[in-house]
Amino acid sequence: MYTNLYGRRISMLVGNSATKEEQVRSEVKALFSKYQSIENPTIKEYISSIPDTLTEALNILLSSWFNENYSSTDYTLANRKRLGQYIKQFHTQANTLNPRVTDSLGLLDDPFSKILVSIHQPNLFAYGGVYKKIILLETLRDIAESKNSNVKLINLFLIVDHDFLDDMWIRTAQLPSVRHKGGILEIRTPVSNSKRWQMVCNTAPPPKNILDSWKKQVKLWIKNASTTSNFDKIFLLQNLDDLWDEVEDAFARSKSYADFNAFFQTKVVNNLWGYKTLFVRLSDISPVFDKGFEFLLSNYDKYSNAVEKAESYFVQRKISTGVSSTAYLNAPVWIHCRCGSKASAKVRKVDPGIILRGKCKSCKSYLQIGFENVQTLKISEEVAQRFSPRAIPILLLLSRELGIGCYTSGTGGSVGYTIVGSLIFKELSIKMPLTLVWPSDDKYIGVGQSEALECVQLKHKTEVVDYLQKVRTEYSIRSKEIKPLLVKRNRLVEEGKSIEAILPQIFLLKEQQRKIRSMIKIAEKVKNSLQIKPCFLDYGINFGMRNVESQWRQSLIKNDNLMLPSVLNSKD
Repeated sequence: MYTNLYGRRISMLVGNSATKEEQVRSEVKALFSKYQSIENPTIKEYISSIPDTLTEALNILLSSWFNENYSSTDYTLANRKRLGQYIKQFHTQANTLNPRVTDSLGLLDDPFSKILVSIHQPNLFAYGGVYKKIILLETLRDIAESKNSNVKLINLFLIVDHDFLDDMWIRTAQLPSVRHKGGILEIRTPVSNSKRWQMVCNTAPPPKNILDSWKKQVKLWIKNASTTSNFDKIFLLQNLDDLWDEVEDAFARSKSYADFNAFFQTKVVNNLWGYKTLFVRLSDISPVFDKGFEFLLSNYDKYSNAVEKAESYFVQRKISTGVSSTAYLNAPVWIHCRCGSKASAKVRKVDPGIILRGKCKSCKSYLQIGFENVQTLKISEEVAQRFSPRAIPILLLLSRELGIGCYTSGTGGSVGYTIVGSLIFKELSIKMPLTLVWPSDDKYIGVGQSEALECVQLKHKTEVVDYLQKVRTEYSIRSKEIKPLLVKRNRLVEEGKSIEAILPQIFLLKEQQRKIRSMIKIAEKVKNSLQIKPCFLDYGINFGMRNVESQWRQSLIKNDNLMLPSVLNSKD
């Protein structure tokens, strides 16, 4: 039995393969360890509300507390209906408006439905964690509806497509490969300096010849892999062909770089996996947030003070959240530029109005939008489409305008943003959604990982760090042995004496050093190959796109602990 912060007793509803000892060690809350010593009731309440198990998350979603606190209002229901048109537009363009998606769309009009949200950039062949957010919410929806026919949950995936093309993961995907520099094969979208500050929603898809070069790179990665393990390369190449059919269809339908990446993801999630998850572009839905923008700008002092207060709280305690210590100086919105980029704006009061002004990151033009009276501030659809929310306001707007009940966070910078956000939500009297995190690692040996391990004649990833330390120690020993010999050689030279007797010893040690340096270099590449979080291509090729979803989902249910690793088997 569990007790969550809402004081409700929670019983086990799904299977659990982990021992009690493993569960004690494997708490999601450990991600927030540097914040847990803070004596702040809001932060303590927020961290304690984050479920450690699938069962705990499920029972919160089924609880009367959740249903009472996240019921829609006439206001949020109207906004959900407006949201629906943009969702439908996206799925129509991606060719993923299938019957299950249509059913989920219909729930937006139902006042008893609840929205569960995951958010991410349209990264190039995004890494597994992005897909696992969707799987977590879809698994919860599926089990919840099977236990209570009255439960109506909508899974929404928000594509943050107003970010800059300069972001590394938007234009780079990684595969493990000891045959490449640093132990990593990088699939890259070339970006010129003139385009690096373009928003991805305003950038053209990569040229077809770039797509062809990617496939050629990956095909050679499979064919040239030298591993004695039983990998059927014909099977792997067929998986690549199946995956690339979806890549090329996404490419043919996309009019922007963001759409190319997002269309591929929705095709996997909605068409191949049959999920009911709804996708929508952040750049499309600014008109849905018009009243939210009005709230944030007309209450800018309150918003800015809340952000400054939250940031100062952590700065004073020397805790880094990843949120800029000067974020409170910025407007809660970016201003879009006609050149396809955007500006970070400052708010200047011109009583009784305000002016938002900033310099475009790309063309360096000064952009300005003014409102004559902050008390009667109104944002037209035309002006709303020139805005996009900054990081913290995204979740604020989703909560205030759509009444979302649950948000799935990542494990990187979003952890700090949600912690800071919990204080800002409190200050602005906006209800914070339930936060879920599924940070478990994936344990598997694919063709790239297998080749890496065989380079150092090891069988397990965990042995690599010890091996690297061992060869580094060997190198240090040789360095200590050769140092006095070099000193002696130099002295003999100064004295005009023969060094012939000492040279073979020095040569032998230097040759050993050279070999050990080579071993260290290889071991470091192996370590890098095994430590990266590979892109979805690695999963799709090693397991097949459908099979990897099945294994992720089964592992989630079987473990019933969101920290325990997902063990994937390529033979399944």
